[in-house]
Amino acid sequence: MLRTDLLRIVGILVALSLVPPAYAADKFPDYPVRPASDYAIKTEKAGVTIGVQPIEDLKEQKTYFHTELSPKGFVPVFVVIQNESNGDSFLFDKSSITYGPADSSVSTPEARSKAGERIGIVSFAALSVTGALIAMKLISNASWVQENILKKELQSKTLSVGTSTHGFLYVPVPTNTPRQKITLRVPVTRTSTDETFVLELVF
Repeated sequence: MLRTDLLRIVGILVALSLVPPAYAADKFPDYPVRPASDYAIKTEKAGVTIGVQPIEDLKEQKTYFHTELSPKGFVPVFVVIQNESNGDSFLFDKSSITYGPADSSVSTPEARSKAGERIGIVSFAALSVTGALIAMKLISNASWVQENILKKELQSKTLSVGTSTHGFLYVPVPTNTPRQKITLRVPVTRTSTDETFVLELVF
């Protein structure tokens, strides 16, 4: 009987150790969301406005992620996408985003696929959540930090009129040299015509 009770207690303790503490999740504040047009780095096309805010201050990274991502090779970039058109819906597919050096001449995913690595343009299709997963690997002793990184990641979405979406992209950056300016290219597709256009932001 005593052995059974001990096994039950051990089983409960093991199960509890696998669950992130509830208080941990409550300690992650949400990054403040503003209208896309309010950001210093923004662009607009066909009624779609995108605003971005790179979070490079290590204290801010510590506040919102409980870890410093830049020393691990990533800059979290907060993205707000807003549909302010008169009547169109747009599809935003995170996997179609590309990024690269600001002096790159490639401006579309199609051109990027032809140019390849020669100019350093990379697609988020290859990364998807890789940035978050690498960051997670580097902080393997804090599963609740990992979950927060994934939870805050920008997700694909269809934007109807007047709606918006927001979240973080984790863009790889060098850890031993100052980073160069980055161009982020965000394709969006008008759902009624399948027309795709690209919005570019440099930061």
